[in-house]
Amino acid sequence: MLKNRQVWAWALYDFANSPFATSVMAVIFNVYFATVVARDAPIRGLTLWTFLISGSTLLSGILSPYLGALADIRKTRKRWLAGCAGAGAVSTAALFFSGPQTLVLTSAFFVIASVCFTVSLTFYHSFLNDLSTDRTIGSVSGFGWAIGYVGGGLCLALNLAMIQKPVWFGLPEGDSAVRATFLVVGLWWLVFTLPFIFWIKEQRDAAGPPRAGREALRRVMDSIRAARKYNKNIFVFLAAYFLYNDVIETVIVVAGIFAAAELGMPESERIACFLMIQFVAFFGAVAFGRLADRWTQRKALLASLALWAGILLWTTTMTTRAEFWIAGFLISIVLGGSQAVSRSLFGRLVPAGQEAQFFGFWGLSGKISAATGPLIFGIVHEWTGQIRRAILSLLVLLIAGMALLAFVKESREYDRNAAC
Repeated sequence: MLKNRQVWAWALYDFANSPFATSVMAVIFNVYFATVVARDAPIRGLTLWTFLISGSTLLSGILSPYLGALADIRKTRKRWLAGCAGAGAVSTAALFFSGPQTLVLTSAFFVIASVCFTVSLTFYHSFLNDLSTDRTIGSVSGFGWAIGYVGGGLCLALNLAMIQKPVWFGLPEGDSAVRATFLVVGLWWLVFTLPFIFWIKEQRDAAGPPRAGREALRRVMDSIRAARKYNKNIFVFLAAYFLYNDVIETVIVVAGIFAAAELGMPESERIACFLMIQFVAFFGAVAFGRLADRWTQRKALLASLALWAGILLWTTTMTTRAEFWIAGFLISIVLGGSQAVSRSLFGRLVPAGQEAQFFGFWGLSGKISAATGPLIFGIVHEWTGQIRRAILSLLVLLIAGMALLAFVKESREYDRNAAC
C-alpha cells in the first residue's frame, strides 16, 4: 500500500499544507498577530484572533459541501485543490507584510489563506476512498496524517532557526525573521503540492453537465434529505464530530498563546515544544491508524478522546512549563490519531461516487466547529478574563461529542475497490 506512488503523492499534500496549521495557526503567526499586529485593536488580541478563526472557518465550511458536489459532478477535484493551494500559498506569503499598521490587510490575507486551506482539504480527503480499501483505509488515513506532522515539524524547525539565528539567513534582527517565516510557509505549501498535481489521477468526463452549479446545489439538498437512507449514521457522526472537533481545533490555535500568557514560556521553548509534538504525533497517527484497522474505528476514536478529556482537565490547574511539556507529549499521541481515525471512520460511512460531496459535509461540520469552538473560547475569555475558565468550557463539548459518538455504527456497505 505505502509503496503506491499515488498514496505518497496524496500524503505529500498533507506534508505541503501542514506548516500553515503549525507555523501560522498554532505557533508563530497566532502569537505575532495577538501581541503585535492587534496590539492597538479595540478588543484583546486573543479575542480578535479567535473571532478571525471563527469567521474564516465558518465561510470555508459553508462553501465546502457546494464546491465538493460541484467537483464530483465535473470530476474536477484535483483542479479545485490545485487552485485553492495556489491561492492559499500566495496569501500566506503575503503575511510577510503584516504589522501593527496593517491590521485590516493582514486579517484579509489570513482569512483568504485560511479559507483556501480548509476548502482544499475537502478535495484532499475525498481521494482517500480512491486510494484505499475497507481493510487499509485506517492505515492510509493515518499515514497521511503522519506525513503531515513530519512536514509541519520540519518547516517549524526551519522557522525556529530563522527566528533564533536570523543572520544565518541574511535577515536583520527584530521581527523581520518572524515575518519571513510566513514566506517560507507559502513557498513550502506551493512546492510540495506539485507531486499531488502531477501523480494523482482523476477520471475526467469529456464535458461537464449543463448548469452544473444548479445541479450541485440540488445534490447538496438531496443529500440532506436522504439522511435516513444511511441509517442516520452519517449525520449522527457529523454531530459528534462537530462537538469534539470544537475542542481539538480550539486547542490547536490557542495552546501557544496559553503557554506564553499563563506559563511565561519564551518563544524558543514554545516552538521547541511544538516541534516535539509534531514528531511524536507522527507515530501517534500511524499507531492509531493501525489500531483502528485491528479494533474498530469508533473504539479507537473513543479511546483517543478519553485521553483528550483527561489532558484538558489537567490543563485547568497547570502552573509550570514542565507540565506543559508533559501534556504536549500526551496530546501528540492522540492529536493525529483522533483526526486520522475520524476521517477513516467517516470514509467508511459515505456512499460511493459522492465522496467529495459528503466530505464537503464533513468539512462543513468540522469547519463550523472550528469556528464555534474558538468563538465560545473567545467569548468566555473576554467575559471572565481567564484562559483557564475558557478551557473548562471546552470539556463540556468534548464529553457531549463522545456521548453521541457512542451511538454511531460502522458500516462496511460501501466496498472500496481502489488498487493500493
